[in-house]
Amino acid sequence: MATNTLASPSPTSVLYWDKLKDLSNDVKLELISMLSFSLVHPKEDWTESFAGKWQDDRTTEEIIDDIHAARNTMMREVVL
Repeated sequence: MATNTLASPSPTSVLYWDKLKDLSNDVKLELISMLSFSLVHPKEDWTESFAGKWQDDRTTEEIIDDIHAARNTMMREVVL
């Protein structure tokens, strides 16, 4: 079987290849399938699940004021 090599693989690719090259063909095919699936169906950014979820009747300024008012700033002397 002919081998195709990359012109200059990245250090990360080489690192993974060194760990995976001795796996069976079946396992390599499973990994190819999983990697291909991850490219076709990219994972949604978890932060996007929060977009538009906040429900509040307060204005932005009122929320900011409430956050500032809730801060606990202890004014105590620290002895070292």
